[in-house]
Amino acid sequence: MKSWLKKPMLFGVIAGSAFVLPTTIFAEANAEELEGTMIELEEGMNHNETIENAQQYIEEHLSDSFAGLYIDREEKQTGVVVLMFTESIADEHRQALEGFAEQPEDIEIREVDYTEEQLIEKQREIDQDGFEYDDFSIYYTGVDIIDGKVEVGIDPLNEENIQFLQDKYGVELIDVVEGEQATTLEMTTMDTEMDGSMETTDESAQQEEERNFFQKIVDAIKGWFS
Repeated sequence: MKSWLKKPMLFGVIAGSAFVLPTTIFAEANAEELEGTMIELEEGMNHNETIENAQQYIEEHLSDSFAGLYIDREEKQTGVVVLMFTESIADEHRQALEGFAEQPEDIEIREVDYTEEQLIEKQREIDQDGFEYDDFSIYYTGVDIIDGKVEVGIDPLNEENIQFLQDKYGVELIDVVEGEQATTLEMTTMDTEMDGSMETTDESAQQEEERNFFQKIVDAIKGWFS
């Protein structure tokens, strides 16, 4: 584990909505160094190295039962790598996988009923059968890897239509919810509005870029103390 991750060296003061970073950071670090630091922070929060090592181990030892993975940020902003398997894995494999993380709690091993590929196959089946039925329309389908379901958005949503889809595709694999048809917003513009927007586009883009930059720093530092 990199030393800067063990002991964060950036400190800030939060007063209301203002976030102040020490001037020495910008005085001593040029833009290239700062960009490199942000890349390392992003890679750390995405657990790239942990995931790469875990995937290689799984491919060699646990490929038959591997169901998929994702990063869960609900409890911890820096995220926990969730590895899913369709059956319980031996303690030696569990310990080996946890060893790839900087902290054992950064990896969670979960047992699930279906693999991600099985969910994708079920989604394809639903899509290939079409979206228009006599009593309802399917507006979208999507794989929910966390809950292990294929979400099917329909309209109108009622017990009869839900039962029809569950009988057709299986209650275990699908979650039928209310769907809405995609719409296009009408845009009304006037010449004066267009002229004004042309003048402020570059400035707004620059301000947005600066906000995003500082927000990344704020989010990263918050993660250290969560």
